[in-house]
Amino acid sequence: MAVDVDGRWIAGIGDPSLVGWVTVGVYAAGAALAARNASAAQRSGAPASFWLVLTVALLALGLNKQLDLQSWFGQTGRDLAKAQGWYESRRAVQAVFIVLLGVGAVALLVWARRHWAGLWSEYRWVFGGLTLLLVFIVIRAASFHHIDEFIGIDVGVTTFGRALELAGVVVIGAACAHWHAMHRRRVLAFAVNRAYRRR
Repeated sequence: MAVDVDGRWIAGIGDPSLVGWVTVGVYAAGAALAARNASAAQRSGAPASFWLVLTVALLALGLNKQLDLQSWFGQTGRDLAKAQGWYESRRAVQAVFIVLLGVGAVALLVWARRHWAGLWSEYRWVFGGLTLLLVFIVIRAASFHHIDEFIGIDVGVTTFGRALELAGVVVIGAACAHWHAMHRRRVLAFAVNRAYRRR
């Protein structure tokens, strides 16, 4: 386990449940689909940077799913607060961190939207999935008691937080597959049109 019986982070598997491993598998599948899109884009001369960034991001998030590095980060922050004597004020520091994290997430989406503005119509569903993931990450990072209860709400076979994360990755994977199908049709249409013009 990534967290021991005393609540401290240790190296190990953070979520050994079936849903946890399914989520990791979906992250891996999403990364593979994004990598395939990057390869297809490069072969056709289309922009590939978006898909490369997405591949790395999904691999990192999938790895973190089981390493649970946010628990290590929180533990390190608590240890630092106790060592420096501001543990009693940790809630204020935590609130500032969450606000900065939220602002950073929004800024990242805005930057990406502007950077790839010319291809927005092709990427919008991927951004929808990324938005779900960022919402989950910000909520999970908050770690306030009432928020922990909120993301821990039972929704059947899993919790609300896990369902939100899984939904985000599934939307991204589906969007990647959809883009690849559209791209293949465009490339084929271009090849057919080019062959026709050569006659």
